[in-house]
Amino acid sequence: MLKRLLQTDNDITTFLLRITLGLVILPHGLQKLFGMFGGYGFKATMQYFTEQSHIPALLAFMVIITESIGSLLVVLGFTTRIWAALIAIIMAVASFMHSGNGFFMNWTGAQAGEGFEYHLLAIGIALVLIIKGGGRWSADRQLSLKK
Repeated sequence: MLKRLLQTDNDITTFLLRITLGLVILPHGLQKLFGMFGGYGFKATMQYFTEQSHIPALLAFMVIITESIGSLLVVLGFTTRIWAALIAIIMAVASFMHSGNGFFMNWTGAQAGEGFEYHLLAIGIALVLIIKGGGRWSADRQLSLKK
């Protein structure tokens, strides 16, 4: 099972998708974990998720860890399929939560909030990574070649 989890090809396209997903999600995780990029940091994010959004603490913690550490591990290509799956789940939930705002992102500030188009793109990329693995220059590939 571990071999299948790490197995990937030498595809540069998968590498590009892996880097794109990881680098797009990482700043959101850094906002939640460290308060970077105008975020509120771990304590305030946990408080928001648990008290205002009524998300169980374990799930809130998993969101923060997946978006920060998990996206960094996606960039490195280490256990890519696991982290891509967790990112896809988070994006599916976020898509549902944003569905009341319509499809499009709030480019002009005219909507009540953001739409869900961004989430669908992230889900699509994550699905490719779940199927194909980390691709070229991934830790997964190096580990699978050694076995």
